[in-house]
Amino acid sequence: MKPEATLHRSVARYLTLALARPWSTIPSGGGGRIRGAQLKAMGLQRGMPDIVIVGPGGRFLGIELKAPKGKVSEHQNQMFDRIISFGGDVQVCRSLEEVKSALTQWGIKETLFRKR
Repeated sequence: MKPEATLHRSVARYLTLALARPWSTIPSGGGGRIRGAQLKAMGLQRGMPDIVIVGPGGRFLGIELKAPKGKVSEHQNQMFDRIISFGGDVQVCRSLEEVKSALTQWGIKETLFRKR
């Protein structure tokens, strides 16, 4: 499994246990040209962050996960700038610790092992 995919799975497990607030992954990679065309036809916007979280006050918060040497694309930079211009925030994270740090910066507290 690729390093970014491994990180994504770890972050998803953590967020499932740690957050009571709504969050979701935006599945945008993989599957080739046909899958890409299907996602585009369904409205997926280029550059959306990998994970979106409903933050305090309903604020849009995004996490873009990258492998240690992964780079943010121009489309991602443009989308992140748009999100920020509308009052949201996006953090690029390369580890689970960086995700936890982003949540702390946003004022989101863990509620580990919440009941479903």
